[in-house]
Amino acid sequence: MSGFPSDFEHRASSVSDISTMLTSLGADQAVLKMLPKNANDKNQIYIASDFGLLYDLFGLTLAERGASTSETKGRSEPGRRIPEAVFDSFAWVRRDGSLVEAKRVKAIIYPQYPEARLSGFQTVENTMPQSLSVAFTKSNGETKRLLVLGHLPGGACVALIYFDISAELEREVAILPGCDRSKVCKRLVLEQGSSKKLERLLADVVGRPLRGCRLDVYGTTLPFSGTQVCGYTLEHALGIVPNSAMDGDIYGIELKTHTQLKVTLFTPEPDMGLYARNFKEFMEQYGYRDADGDYRLTGIHRSRERCAKSGLTLRVREFRVYEIEKNKTDWIRSENGDRRPFPYDFSTSLTSKMDAVEVVLEDDNGVVAAGWSLERLLNCWGAKHNEVVYISARKENNPDADDQKGGYEHLVTFEPTVMWCKNTSAERMLKAINDGVIFLDPAPKLHASDPSKNKRRAQWRVNDITKAVHALYSNVEFKKLNS
Repeated sequence: MSGFPSDFEHRASSVSDISTMLTSLGADQAVLKMLPKNANDKNQIYIASDFGLLYDLFGLTLAERGASTSETKGRSEPGRRIPEAVFDSFAWVRRDGSLVEAKRVKAIIYPQYPEARLSGFQTVENTMPQSLSVAFTKSNGETKRLLVLGHLPGGACVALIYFDISAELEREVAILPGCDRSKVCKRLVLEQGSSKKLERLLADVVGRPLRGCRLDVYGTTLPFSGTQVCGYTLEHALGIVPNSAMDGDIYGIELKTHTQLKVTLFTPEPDMGLYARNFKEFMEQYGYRDADGDYRLTGIHRSRERCAKSGLTLRVREFRVYEIEKNKTDWIRSENGDRRPFPYDFSTSLTSKMDAVEVVLEDDNGVVAAGWSLERLLNCWGAKHNEVVYISARKENNPDADDQKGGYEHLVTFEPTVMWCKNTSAERMLKAINDGVIFLDPAPKLHASDPSKNKRRAQWRVNDITKAVHALYSNVEFKKLNS
């Protein structure tokens, strides 16, 4: 084939060669898949029957459904949506180790099978690995290829294509541990020591009072006394410039400071229901007036428990084709194929119903006052939360008068025992909401006369983070950091 191999095709004689390349790129683990003859950019590449394999590892942004969901308990849909998730960062690796960003590599999820496939391999330079082209697979059907998706701390993906795979290398790949969520992919773990590096840095910070401050974009120290003083002070001590990026704070690991056991995990706003369509009507219908004449909506909303303040009930639900009881032992599907809401079933695959799961606030008539599509919730969880360190902090007034004059109003002390949490999933997050571990504590406001003063605030919280972490993560360790 003319021009083959391209700069993106690699050769390796052993798994060790692949590990060496991945280590040099900074990857801490990888997914490996031997490609079938017809795997190319047109046919898409099958990865797994479970989308969680990709979601748990890589930073992905799912296309959100928007406010199209019916207000009522039921809806009828003639067809099923095909959800898709775009990689936040995906780069092909050249043979010299340099990276070329891809334009829009995405995972396409087919709930009806279920399965997840990769598509959209072109780079920003309008190039791609030639061994993934239709022309190549037609004329080189016997050439064995290996796709390697390397995970960088924080969720970025570096991808490599190996070709002319020898029988020995294929055997080495075959005996690698399998991926929990895929029967056709193998897992390669590489030790980069990120957790140990962060542990050493934190050990030099905890247990001593630090002036409340932050770094600006130029790395200059500035006094800070706002509500985020603990988080900014920790980032300053570690040399992290404040940002709101979706990756982890340092080495791909998210840092979360807290001064009390009640912790806010994320704050996605509703993207469905009356709230999303008309915020003013939502507040007037379900909120209450305060002393200033503003509308507010407050109250703890836990799954399946009616909130007396708002009259709304939080529910995790899924849509299935409505079935009618034929007799005591048999059911038949409705003739018009209505899809009706049912309580979320944790025993069935989430991938098989990616187009049918949502979290809603219902009123007493079953009307959806506000709702969160599955995509909206998943875009706030995922790879960013796959390794998190929760650090308890104590804030007090700074007794030094000179410091006070300079704007350093607070002293912050971080406790030496931290919670080091790893391995979460979409299923864990949804179950925590359904079980009431995560609850909604909203605080929106509709100003009586000035819309610019309206506030939209949806706080998803846990009451006791030291207990909640066991529901949210499969690996929780309470570490005593010693300087």
